[in-house]
This record gives sequence, C-alpha cells and structure tokens, in this order.
Amino acid sequence: MPALFVETDAASPEPLAFSRDPQPLLALISFGMAEPYGTQHPLTELVRRLKKQHGIDVEPLLTFYDRETKDAEDEEKLSAAWQPGTQLRDCLSSLRAALASDSDTASLADTEPSLPLLLAELEAMADGAAEGRIRISFSLSG
Repeated sequence: MPALFVETDAASPEPLAFSRDPQPLLALISFGMAEPYGTQHPLTELVRRLKKQHGIDVEPLLTFYDRETKDAEDEEKLSAAWQPGTQLRDCLSSLRAALASDSDTASLADTEPSLPLLLAELEAMADGAAEGRIRISFSLSG
C-alpha cells in the first residue's frame, strides 16, 4: 500500500504523522499532477478549480517525490522536493479558505471525506516547520 511521508528540517521530538490514513491526500497530489493533461477526476477538477477560479498557486502542494530512489537523478529530485514551510503553509491556508467559501469547490473535495482534516494537519505541519523547510514524499511499497 502506498504511503505518504512529511519531513521537516526543524528539530522535532516526534516524527510527523497524520491522525488518519493520508491516502486521500496522496490521491489529491497525484491527481493534481495530472491536471495539466486534462485528466477527468473530481480531485483533478478540484485542483483545476483552485487554480483557475480561486487563483491559488498549488505548486507547493504538488511538490513531492518518490522516496525510493534508484539513482543520482532520483536523489536529486527527492532533494529538490524540499521547500520553505511557509510557502506550503500559505498554499494550504488559501486552499482551505477556498473550500470554506465555495460550496462547489468543497463538493469536489467531498469525494474524500477526510481530505479537509488531512489538509489542516498538513498545514499545521508546515506551520511547525517555522522558517525551515518541509518535504512531502511517498513510497509505493509503504
């Protein structure tokens, strides 16, 4: 089963973890990456709507990479997935505000009922990174 990981370079006494299975968040970012290619799925449409109707730069949310590296190029791309925590936090704050203010946008997120909670938890993780960096990665083997 695929797994989602969030790391910060800020000192943390405990590893970052979601309160529930983050598969819906992994689905969102995966479908979000497919959005420019015209994929038809409610989560792809959610990302499209956030970008076009709400003017949100979703790139920080879509900055992630496979943690199972096989070569130097993979290592470089995984390393490039680090980003400022404030950048991801601000993206998520705007995204969550759009969900709260627009029922049509929120209905697209309803396909994954735990998604709003997972987005809030990721926002808190990004906020906890303070002025440091945060990285989202995944593993297909869990």
